[in-house]
Amino acid sequence: MTTVDTLVKAIEEKKSVAFSYHGYDRVVSPYACGLNGTNELKLVALQTGGGSTSGVTRKLRWYTIEDILGLELSDAPYEAPDETVEDTVAQFLKLYARY
Repeated sequence: MTTVDTLVKAIEEKKSVAFSYHGYDRVVSPYACGLNGTNELKLVALQTGGGSTSGVTRKLRWYTIEDILGLELSDAPYEAPDETVEDTVAQFLKLYARY
């Protein structure tokens, strides 16, 4: 199963995922994945655990899918998106999955 396949499954089943990204382990509730305006594979997710360069853990973030390492489904609770995520998701040119 590819990274995109796993993310699509997690989004469809409303499951959190865990992975390493830019040197930090992270736990996120994934909301959408697809191609952005520059044809990069991206993930939009709410980070709910782990670390980050900024030190802010709980935040809606964009992730470059090719930089995600060790992706796996997590037992952490999935947090449903609020209405503010719509503007972010609207930036995708092509969606493979969305909440």
